Amino acid sequence: MHEVFRHIDSATVGLVNEILKSEGIRTVIRNWSGSNITSVPIPEFYPNISVESQDEADRSKEIIKDYFSAGRDPGDDWICPKCGESVPGNFQECWSCQTLRDR
Repeated sequence: MHEVFRHIDSATVGLVNEILKSEGIRTVIRNWSGSNITSVPIPEFYPNISVESQDEADRSKEIIKDYFSAGRDPGDDWICPKCGESVPGNFQECWSCQTLRDR
């Protein structure tokens, strides 16, 4: 197993995990609840994501880097092509039907 991401915030780890899964990468989350066992933050216990192969690790790290380095301009609101709902520009999927935003 190759670790590709570690963070104290399990919500951030969950988000990155979903991004990787949406790209077809199989992941394993470790220490999902381990970071709350002590009041002193210990990075070794932070939730983290691992993948099986070095190729997947390299691809995952590139996806993660691209995500975090992307501009944070939410852009314009958009109309969901599936259900027609108006969706705020900072949403990457439709709040109503979970259709992913085309970019």
